[in-house]
Amino acid sequence: MLTLVAPLLLLFFRPLGMTVKQSVVAAALVLVITWWSTGLVSKIPASLFLLSIFVIFGSTPIRTVFSFPLSETFVLIVLTYLFSQGIEHSGLTQRTLEPLLFRYVKTPARALLSILLVMMASIYIIPQPLARLIVVAGIYRSFLKKTTAPPKAASVILFSIFAYYVTVNMVAVDADIILNTAAIGFAQSDITNSQWMAYMALPTLIFCAVLFGLILLLFRKELHGVTIVPKESPPVRQPLTKREKLVAAIVICTVVLWAGGGLLGQLLPFSINSTLVTLVATILLFALGVLKPKDFRAIDITTLVFLTAAFSIGAVIKSSGIAEIVFSRVAKLFPSQYSLSYVAVMVLVSMGMHLILGSNTTTMSVVLPGLIMVSEGILSSTAVLLICHTSLVAHYILPFHSVSMMIGSSNGYFPPSYVTKMGIVISLVLFPILFAVYLPWWKIMGVL
Repeated sequence: MLTLVAPLLLLFFRPLGMTVKQSVVAAALVLVITWWSTGLVSKIPASLFLLSIFVIFGSTPIRTVFSFPLSETFVLIVLTYLFSQGIEHSGLTQRTLEPLLFRYVKTPARALLSILLVMMASIYIIPQPLARLIVVAGIYRSFLKKTTAPPKAASVILFSIFAYYVTVNMVAVDADIILNTAAIGFAQSDITNSQWMAYMALPTLIFCAVLFGLILLLFRKELHGVTIVPKESPPVRQPLTKREKLVAAIVICTVVLWAGGGLLGQLLPFSINSTLVTLVATILLFALGVLKPKDFRAIDITTLVFLTAAFSIGAVIKSSGIAEIVFSRVAKLFPSQYSLSYVAVMVLVSMGMHLILGSNTTTMSVVLPGLIMVSEGILSSTAVLLICHTSLVAHYILPFHSVSMMIGSSNGYFPPSYVTKMGIVISLVLFPILFAVYLPWWKIMGVL
């Protein structure tokens, strides 16, 4: 009943001169975000309710509201769930990375360092970001189950995978081809991947080092005195069977086509479609019996329905006119010229909208055009893009603020409380990192 109070006030008072339709959309958005945050209503019915309101009152074409499930990205994510399940069933990961983990990872600190290295190295091996996250998380979960690591320590180590994921993806456009490419499009910027790396790679590596220290500090009770050793002697490495060799060939070819798709596309008279490559690979895994019909349960329907609703928010509040109403007031908060105070307001606006909207993609689709409009003649669109992106990607308080955190918590890798514990600290640390690391570097690089 308490979750209805704020939406009803929006409906009755229609603040900021909203029309009836706008107040209905705003009220539904506030209500559903409250449900997502508290878990009082399951994500599927809550998301379907929000989508229904958007269709009826959102003044937005239905195709736009359901742009995510109609996109190739949706198909690719579904296929990567299956493909990742196939890799897990094949046991190939245990034969490649696990022996290295057993050999070198003896303490939580080494585990955190190994995760950072694996996440960085796998950017171009598995370019689909969520597939990369799912595969790496699966490898470490399997490894830790075979060691003496206490459950709480194992949860912290697994949580660090998801914490590093959101930070490492800031290094290059290719590190998160979905979010980073979308952000560039929202900003209508012509920044290239090499330029992005020049602006973001070095300061983000420093950010990763800070994150490493924060995890050890905040979870020192869970990690103190922990040693990671195998419960049993690692099995003697056996030669691959004929089927395992076929599976390995499929996986290697898929990874090569993923990683080299851009280069090969320039050399060949046709482009290589990563979705088609993943589809063919998944079909072959079914044909070999590595995947079975029951593995369709690996597809996270709850996450897909939630993403459908989250991706539609930005388009709907723009089409309905709510975004214009909000940002016409927000512009009054900014100083008249560039300063650190100007950047601070920009960061606070970005974070504030992110706390409300949840999805990084949704928030950027709303915030970036508005901030670029407000900052015209003061900051370039590229500068606004980088500031906004840095403020949002590593920012979270609750699992629904980050797709990766939601996947991790909903699949039992770590308790949701870890997200809030780290998220509050990261929200505070982002300011000194931005002002002391990112802004000076961007000034040297000529962005500011």
